[in-house]
Amino acid sequence: MSAQILKDMGRRLKEARKKAGLTQEQVSKLVAINKVQLSYYENGTREINITLLEKLANLYGYSVKYFIENGPEMEPDVQIAFRAEELCDEDLEVVSFAKTFLKNLSEMRTLQRM
Repeated sequence: MSAQILKDMGRRLKEARKKAGLTQEQVSKLVAINKVQLSYYENGTREINITLLEKLANLYGYSVKYFIENGPEMEPDVQIAFRAEELCDEDLEVVSFAKTFLKNLSEMRTLQRM
């Protein structure tokens, strides 16, 4: 993967995390990596595996495609309003599950229309 693609992906990951109102520490706990690794991904200095990218995309409510392709900026496929600083780890896991479920439901509806 080229350095520019990694930088773009990292920038989008960081922006998505911030839009979700989450800290690196919260995200790293939810996806079971350490905070330093997450920082590397967000800075575009390390390649990320597809499984982890999918976990992050689900957590933030975006499609994996959003982070991989260098297309136009867009809002997440799924948005849930909450205040992350007031939530415990279990609450964040529920939010992540809900976003994943709603994103998958949205994708299934899109497929039905085709």
